[in-house]
Amino acid sequence: MSWLNHAVLFIALRYIKGSRKQRFASLVALLATLGIAIGVGALIVVSSIMQGLQERLKANILTDCAHVVVQAQERDLPYLLSLPYVNALAPYVEGEAMLQYGEDITMVTLQATDSNNLYISPKYAAAFGLSSRNVDAFTLKTQEGERSLMRKAPALQAVVKMPTVDRMGYQYGSIFPFTAGDYELALNYATILQYHIDVTSGDKVRLISTQNARYTPFGLTPVQRNFKVAAIINSIDKSAAPTVIGNYEDVRRFLRLTPESMYYRLYLTDPFVIEQVVSFLEGRYNYSDWRARYGDFFKAVSLEKITMSLMLCLIVLVAAFNILSSLTMVVNSRVSEIAILKTLGLSNHELLAIFLLVGMSASIIGALLGLALGIPFALNAQDILSFFGVSIVQGELPIELDVSNILIIVGLCQVVSLACTFYPAYYASKADPVTNLVHS
Repeated sequence: MSWLNHAVLFIALRYIKGSRKQRFASLVALLATLGIAIGVGALIVVSSIMQGLQERLKANILTDCAHVVVQAQERDLPYLLSLPYVNALAPYVEGEAMLQYGEDITMVTLQATDSNNLYISPKYAAAFGLSSRNVDAFTLKTQEGERSLMRKAPALQAVVKMPTVDRMGYQYGSIFPFTAGDYELALNYATILQYHIDVTSGDKVRLISTQNARYTPFGLTPVQRNFKVAAIINSIDKSAAPTVIGNYEDVRRFLRLTPESMYYRLYLTDPFVIEQVVSFLEGRYNYSDWRARYGDFFKAVSLEKITMSLMLCLIVLVAAFNILSSLTMVVNSRVSEIAILKTLGLSNHELLAIFLLVGMSASIIGALLGLALGIPFALNAQDILSFFGVSIVQGELPIELDVSNILIIVGLCQVVSLACTFYPAYYASKADPVTNLVHS
């Protein structure tokens, strides 16, 4: 029956080509093809730009923000390092304080990471130039109850000095070589500009904290300390309490934290997989994550991305309805031919295949045209906008071409088109040849 398969393909190609009597149906099919091409191309461009903007915001904001902070003991480190998407952890401290400079005062988030004690997950040991075998040795011996193993056996290399960027390109945020006892701070550049602080001359600011405040004969006395502004945090921080970073030991001493108050900062391979990580912490540890501070902001960005995609999906949907209209006209104009084909031996399945090919041809060609237009346009979006004098963001426009997103766009386009194509094709395959021949 191979000749029938060739016949199905031959007949479908003839119907796709159309005839002089079906010029209007061919025009509708052409418009459907162009509509799908425009829709797919626009979706690729917009999704690539939105994805790039989201990745830039994630890098600029969540690099310095602690992804997860867990209150735990040293014996819990092997379990925390074994969690999915956790590549490292380090001792961490954070607290709220008021920053005073002259007559100006503002609320800040004071944080510090012990950059000399970074614990590595065995899964990501290669990123630090270590063998997973050595890191596994650290994990096993810690489970046996040895404490501060790295200080006893430095050859294991399970704890290393925190790099700014590891071998796999992972960013560990702003790392400053502050010396304990110098009481130095790094401030966000927006805070420095707002209060006209001179970093080069070593201006000092006063930090005031009511955390662990003590009672004196004068009442409850907050903790106060002068800190020297020695560095700038080069990241975006639009929160009500911008981040300031200090030395780990200095911040612990300033906040009067006891040795039992041990917190660890978990570094995730992707902050957006936070749900999969905290599911292992709930009910077992006290923890906080980046969503408490920036969750609403990134939800708004994600909602904007979804809204733009849904609006552009309407273009594909309208084009799919045009496929439905054109295929319906083709079927109605060829009822007698369908009856003749059935009398010649074509089955219902073969007729269904013919008209599915006819209907899906517009979708397939349109998707290919959309890919051919959308990908180059997305890659050269910055040059095209610059040519017309349009500027969307400051600096280079971020473009993130995600193959999975492109496949989803093309796949959904084909599914919608198939849904609109199926009914006319099914109607044609179930047509009664006797009735159609009599009426023709």
